Amino acid sequence: MCGIAGILALNEGAPVAIDPLIRLRDAQTHRGPDDAGDWIDSERKVGLAHRRLSIIDLSASGHQPMHTKDHDLHIVFNGEIYNFQSLKKELEEAGHVFQSTSDTEVLLHGYREWKLDLLPRLRGMFAFGLHDSREKRTLLARDPLGIKPLYHAESERQFFFASEIQAIRSVTDGGGTDPEAVSAYLHWGYIAPPRTIYRRIRSLPPGHYMTIEDGSPSSPRPYYSLQDELGKTEDMDEREAADHIRESLLDSVRCHMVSDVEVGSFLSGGVDSSSLVGLMSEVQPGSISTVNLSFDVADYDEGDLATSAADFYGTRHHRIDIRLEDVREQIGESVRALDQPSVDGPNVYLVSKAAVEAGLKVAVAGVGGDELFAGYSTFKNVPGVANLNRKLEKVPGMAFIARSAASSLNQLPRNHRRNTLYRSVAYGSGISAAYSATRSLFTPRDVRDLLSPDYKAFVETTNPVRELESSLQAEQAPADQQVSFLEVGRYLQMQLLRDADVMSMRHSLEVRTPLVDHVLIRNLLKVPSRFLQAGPAKKALRNSARPGLPEVYWKRQKKGFTLPFDRWLRQGSLDLGLPEHPILDGKAVARLESDFRQSRVLWTRLWALYTLAPFLE
Repeated sequence: MCGIAGILALNEGAPVAIDPLIRLRDAQTHRGPDDAGDWIDSERKVGLAHRRLSIIDLSASGHQPMHTKDHDLHIVFNGEIYNFQSLKKELEEAGHVFQSTSDTEVLLHGYREWKLDLLPRLRGMFAFGLHDSREKRTLLARDPLGIKPLYHAESERQFFFASEIQAIRSVTDGGGTDPEAVSAYLHWGYIAPPRTIYRRIRSLPPGHYMTIEDGSPSSPRPYYSLQDELGKTEDMDEREAADHIRESLLDSVRCHMVSDVEVGSFLSGGVDSSSLVGLMSEVQPGSISTVNLSFDVADYDEGDLATSAADFYGTRHHRIDIRLEDVREQIGESVRALDQPSVDGPNVYLVSKAAVEAGLKVAVAGVGGDELFAGYSTFKNVPGVANLNRKLEKVPGMAFIARSAASSLNQLPRNHRRNTLYRSVAYGSGISAAYSATRSLFTPRDVRDLLSPDYKAFVETTNPVRELESSLQAEQAPADQQVSFLEVGRYLQMQLLRDADVMSMRHSLEVRTPLVDHVLIRNLLKVPSRFLQAGPAKKALRNSARPGLPEVYWKRQKKGFTLPFDRWLRQGSLDLGLPEHPILDGKAVARLESDFRQSRVLWTRLWALYTLAPFLE
């Protein structure tokens, strides 16, 4: 897990200079405090740089940028290739000679042997830039599910890429705030690739690659599609399904334990983290190190439950006790560490800091369990909303009447019941509309109100339903896989994984996600949904470990990692402020704050504006 950086001359553009390359690299020092390197080609058209967090091959032979022995290929790489040993064996049998035990070198030889066909062979989390001096081509690629980030930007004369947005802004103009990104953020609470909060900085989408050749960047091209995994369910009974799920999970956990340093785990005491710890204990010799952040206020603390789970699976447990008021003082810092706005993230920031204090460089997280095993209420609510609208569509004129009535209700002073009714029918029919109604932060009408007059038109260009229909086409998926597909393709990929990366790497911690693995997903989607998504409390996941998770850990209300943001916002006690920017209507922002203080809207709506403010230019 590292920070990568690169500068390339475009056409007859400016030669690559060492100072901006080092500045781009070292703006990401927190991503790789163990080592640093740089390389500029003899023609000064390509510069690569790297900050290293040493996880595999801790020796100097793992230094980056890494080159082939003939110096034809050069790479900077961020992430882990979990199947690198099997790929290395295959390459050695084909005659390749290795100089290190690093997974990075496997990418160099793999590219020489297979070119772009290397990409679908890789199992892991990765983003890399690889330059072919002979072909004068640079390849940028990102892992299938988007666990590792890769951002890029162009000036008139140069092309830049890095692991973080703010690093790119340290060497080139980001182009100012992107109104489309602001509108999209208000819809969802995150910004989906290829957009970022800045006009000229773009995110390479998950499962895509691009090339820079003859001084010209290509458009991103896909090499992996989540859609291709759908509709391949196999016939199996309940016992066969349970065995298949367990073996698939064990396989993924085993892969994610590959490391030359200790691999520990976050442990909240919930189903996802506890089940993973149980599976890790089966495949890893010796006890696992686990970490839990425990608060001094009972309503927000699950420390005792996590300690009990640690005892149950025999881990070496680190309970980090912290005062809730100390957490409050770190919230502003955590938001500013986000790299671009998101309504999530402080929880990962805090627990990652705790893991580092416990002595870990690598920690496993349970992200992905809710999306695959139907842990969210959306698995019930989204089909419910879709069915309601489907019934309305069957009665001539009824859909129009219902939406008109809901819209009229929405003109009245806000309250949660009217907001829910309006959302349920305002987005139209279809699964994408139902998901937007259930998952979106603000409705298009709300976003239009929040934007100033010159920017209201951007609501149409970022319409959430049309965006989902064009990008994911969930309507074409099997009905029983649609919600899972949407949750993985949107909330998981676009928010949870991005936030987990940037927040953990702020503390130089590598987070691994065994439940977010494209091979695992391919295997799990073979299981009939009635078994994979069975309840209560993600039954298939919690029964996968040996011994299975006892009732005390799952027969309770789903809680998650919560903090008293509602109270803090009402008190005005956070080191953050509401945004003031020409894109936003100041009066509408003030009305939203007033609605929150009168309990007409949830705190998440106001929080979205607080987390937007630090990133507006």
